[in-house]
Amino acid sequence: MARSSALARVPVLRSTHAPLGAIVNITLRLAILAMSVDAMVNGADPRFAGKALAPRDIIISFGFAMLFPLFWRLRYRGREWREYPWWFDSLYLSLFAFDMAGNSLGLYNSFPGAFNDVTHTYGNGALTIVLAGAFGFTTLEAMGLATMLHLVLQVEELYGDKFLGTHNFLGAELEYQQFIGGLVAVLVAGGIWYASARLRAKRAKRLRRPAR
Repeated sequence: MARSSALARVPVLRSTHAPLGAIVNITLRLAILAMSVDAMVNGADPRFAGKALAPRDIIISFGFAMLFPLFWRLRYRGREWREYPWWFDSLYLSLFAFDMAGNSLGLYNSFPGAFNDVTHTYGNGALTIVLAGAFGFTTLEAMGLATMLHLVLQVEELYGDKFLGTHNFLGAELEYQQFIGGLVAVLVAGGIWYASARLRAKRAKRLRRPAR
């Protein structure tokens, strides 16, 4: 609390209720941007070769990473989200930052298969919490949607290799391991979320349907 109060005295952070969350969020955004530039400038490097990371990272940096700011601006401000959800946004951004760090640091090449298992497991668990907490989905809805999005990612990797000449799909057995890891993460995260009244108290109000 003392640290948060001290940070709140910084003029730029004074208007937010979670100044430390804002700093973490900005740091993640800068890291994502820096790693995107790294992939674009050093596309021929073994860390990035054959993965088509430059266009993907541009989409992440200027598309997916802007999901929360756009929702805040266009739909959720002062309604479903009473204040900007810095920590949920940071958890969401960490999905991309973790994956991109694996490429920038060469971890996917150094630990083929194993590091994929880690990122896919973490990503599904974190996404379940984000969907339940920031968007007001029920626990089962969040678990199901996270699993479906993971399946879409797996399919995209397979057909991206077929039609774009990339090499992201690691083979049926390893992809099966990743999917199982994702399922386990979804179950664990969903269970933790459902069992924790303290976490669920932070849930955003459910998105209201428009009046007819």
